[in-house]
Amino acid sequence: MRIVFHIGMGKTGTTSIQHALANSTTALANQKSAYMGMWFDAIDPAYGGLQGFSRFVGEADEKKILSAEVFHRYLVDRAEKEGIETYIFSNEGLFQAGPQLELFFSTLQAQGLSISFVVYLRDPRAWLPSAYTQWAIRHKTNEGPVQDFPTAARRLITQYQMIRFWRENFGTALKVKPFDSSLDVIQDFAGILGLDLPKSDTRRLERAEPADTLLRAMFNTRFQDKVLPDEFDRFVTNSSSAPPPSLQDMAKRCFNHQAAEEIIAEKRELFEYIRDNIGFDFFDEEPRPSNLPDDTELQRRVIDYLVEVTFDQAQRLKRLERLIYDHMGK
Repeated sequence: MRIVFHIGMGKTGTTSIQHALANSTTALANQKSAYMGMWFDAIDPAYGGLQGFSRFVGEADEKKILSAEVFHRYLVDRAEKEGIETYIFSNEGLFQAGPQLELFFSTLQAQGLSISFVVYLRDPRAWLPSAYTQWAIRHKTNEGPVQDFPTAARRLITQYQMIRFWRENFGTALKVKPFDSSLDVIQDFAGILGLDLPKSDTRRLERAEPADTLLRAMFNTRFQDKVLPDEFDRFVTNSSSAPPPSLQDMAKRCFNHQAAEEIIAEKRELFEYIRDNIGFDFFDEEPRPSNLPDDTELQRRVIDYLVEVTFDQAQRLKRLERLIYDHMGK
């Protein structure tokens, strides 16, 4: 019996892998395998979902040891009942949470469970723009206004530091694979597992149009606190009396990635470590130009979005007026 943890990194096809696994229950069962999902709710229902995962990561050491023992018993019992030989768990949040969960994983290993970890590394030139859109704009993870690319990218690039932890603590159990946009990551992951997953022509890419990204940046920058993506979906409204920044200024902030080379150079020692110890030489890659959206097309698409938003808001207001009038008996 073994368990394979797919731990990230984020923005390396993790959603595609998770979607494929979740929709391959029968195919996996026929191969004596099972997908465990993203959360540790098999240990405790309180560990389900994003908040539950954060709760699990933050538990005390004693609770981590107990959780590992409970988890191990669960896996053994299920294996005996269902004949499962391979368990698969996928959560890109594990990559960053490694130090907090080291005791949990080492306890599992100490109980004789065959455990392995799979991580995909992406050229930072491609990863930084994608990560910036996801965690500096769509999900604003910093306090204050939306940060420009150089500021946020210097914060985000530190995620690569975690490869040191995983290699130095779980080296023999760690499998590191390169990722790029041409990779069929689902079939590549299936090859690592030694399993067959159904082929699909559909790739789940969490990639928004520039106009959508820009509107979210304009919305999220109005809030001092961190902003989840669904805030924009639910509220798209004027939340501040301060004058909005210009679209052109915000576009330059969001889509100018020319600082990537400088930021990568600042972490040269880290990427030399990856080259010398992992075998991926990102220094051989050519600099990538910023794909700045065309101003005219961007403005046109922003207007398209605003028209739809306006109509949707008008319909909501009309329904609300009717409810109020009906309640007042008019």
